[in-house]
Amino acid sequence: MGFALESGYTPVTIDEIISFFRVGINAQFNTSYTVDSFIGTNHYKWFYPIAQRVSEGEIKTSEIFTKLQNYFRITNEKMARPNTTGPGIIDYFAERGFSISVKPMIEAEAGELRVAVNLDDGADDYAEKKTEFCNILKTCVVGGVVTIGDESETVVLSNDQSFDFNFNLATKIPILLKLTLTLSENNQFSVLTPEETSALLFSNINDRYRFGLNFEPQRYFSVIDAPWAASVLLEYSIDDGGNWLTAVADLEYDELYTFALADISVVEA
Repeated sequence: MGFALESGYTPVTIDEIISFFRVGINAQFNTSYTVDSFIGTNHYKWFYPIAQRVSEGEIKTSEIFTKLQNYFRITNEKMARPNTTGPGIIDYFAERGFSISVKPMIEAEAGELRVAVNLDDGADDYAEKKTEFCNILKTCVVGGVVTIGDESETVVLSNDQSFDFNFNLATKIPILLKLTLTLSENNQFSVLTPEETSALLFSNINDRYRFGLNFEPQRYFSVIDAPWAASVLLEYSIDDGGNWLTAVADLEYDELYTFALADISVVEA
């Protein structure tokens, strides 16, 4: 088995194992088998099943090594981003099914933690989710830090002390999206239907935009996504189509743009 920093452990192939046996037989019995002449000999027939078993062990060992590499990588990432840091808190909640945003720290708010979560306070399970959220939040707060927010839940710690943990709900802002595509006169590609283009844009935004980020329309769709187009323009409206915007929306940490597939319109120019 070979080792390299770039690729880790690489299993030895059956041919390499057979070659090892062939070299050993030549040295032991003063023979001169070549790669081709060794095939078909009794030695080859005897050692080939052994080589197969050795190769299987090599592959299993390599798989174990890969799993260990992944384990150490994940562990090191968690150590580098503990759940008391901003990025660590976001990852920690995401692993537990919560989409949150953390307000960036400023000197005037030292000692304060402002977290917003994307939950529906009108849902039947909101009370349960709220309690679950705050029980997770308590593990992300170090001594001397106060949580700030309009929502609050009392949580009992391991020593039976009760503390109030506060947070905010996401301020959801519904938007409409309009994608204008100008067909290229040099187009040699098949053109998607408006429905297919809408679905592609919907998927792109869901992949690239999340709670806590600014809304950057020109990052979500380009001529790379639509090679039949000479140009594309993505616009959004926060007033039900009264005004259409293209600039980056500098959102507050607790603001979240929301939309459905039906809120996307495609215009072919």
